[in-house]
Amino acid sequence: MNVSYRTAFILRMGIPLFLFISYFFVSHSKITLIIAILATIQVIAFGRDIHKKARWNKINLQHDQRTRYNALFSGNLIYWFIIIALLIGTLLIQNSIISISYTKLIGYLILISIILKWMIRDYLNHQVESED
Repeated sequence: MNVSYRTAFILRMGIPLFLFISYFFVSHSKITLIIAILATIQVIAFGRDIHKKARWNKINLQHDQRTRYNALFSGNLIYWFIIIALLIGTLLIQNSIISISYTKLIGYLILISIILKWMIRDYLNHQVESED
């Protein structure tokens, strides 16, 4: 969705807030805290980049052909990462090498995959911007 940079920044702030609320009131898991901190760092870097380039009121064009391709590529990469990680994780859990439950494994993989997808997509989109 093509929105202003200010609106995109506000929407991105919701993810770390949700993760911190989840950490303090629901899970108390250290991995949730680490992911929340990483997401906060990403939001701060995004806000700093917007402020440097004075784009707060400009429209953030997120859906041109190159950014769609980058999002598709990062999604495919993360898809295969999840499949391999689930396979390895189930083998490790069944052989009692790691002691977490299947639901925690799936939950952690979902959170990690979302963060990794954003990082890969943003990295590729940043490369496209620097080429222009």
